[in-house]
Amino acid sequence: MTITEVLHHATQGGYHIKGADGTDTAYAGANSEYSVWIRTDNDSSFIVPVADTFLDPHFWQALGRGLGWEQAVQTVHAVENGRTTLVTRTGHHWVSSWHHFIDCLVEGKTAADFFENIPCPRDQRGRDRRQA
Repeated sequence: MTITEVLHHATQGGYHIKGADGTDTAYAGANSEYSVWIRTDNDSSFIVPVADTFLDPHFWQALGRGLGWEQAVQTVHAVENGRTTLVTRTGHHWVSSWHHFIDCLVEGKTAADFFENIPCPRDQRGRDRRQA
């Protein structure tokens, strides 16, 4: 998926930004660098860097809802205290995806690199929603 598609799915999953003064806004679209939000009280717009959005846990939760990431996942972490220890925990799929996103950035890749590997959600007939 593209960053534009990812932001669209997150807003469908309930992602929302309020104006600096708490005013309601409506999502107006995005490109690979910025998203645009319109204040509902006066129709003025403001832009938000998508890099800031990707640091927001509410974005990842909403993206998970928008993409149907409802199942829990098992994660394993290596803890180094003189020896390797495996720790397992069950968490939400969005948390695991957020961690993978950060790992992608640490490896020197971009947000676009990460999101291009997330499949587009499918409708009940098994087709891409973009084609439905």
